[in-house]
Amino acid sequence: MATMTQTLPSLVKEISQRKIDAYSVVRARSIHTDESWARAKGFRAPLAQGMMSTAYVSEMMTRFLGAGFVKGGTISMAFVKPVYAGDRLTVHGVVKDRQPENGGTRVTVEVWCVNQGGQTTAIGTASGLEP
Repeated sequence: MATMTQTLPSLVKEISQRKIDAYSVVRARSIHTDESWARAKGFRAPLAQGMMSTAYVSEMMTRFLGAGFVKGGTISMAFVKPVYAGDRLTVHGVVKDRQPENGGTRVTVEVWCVNQGGQTTAIGTASGLEP
């Protein structure tokens, strides 16, 4: 049975230092919250935590599947490039598979995040049950 590729609406997030600070415990000698320490460690600016990208993927999936993601969702991510304070991330998803599960349908989505320069920063898969 042929299935049409379904693309999820993308999500755009501005990664401000304030958001990174709110996500972290602000402290000295942290690559997330101490700009001079991040630079000393070879980064051009403080880094966002990988879990921030994962949270944005979760937000996209929750918009797509609602309770079917919240209650029965899975997510697996790999972080392939740093995300810096000041970056703009766009979260993408494309449905890759649908399988019957417990009287419902599990939808598997290929997910990825791209920065303002077009570089992929994270890749992975997420799944949940269709309503």
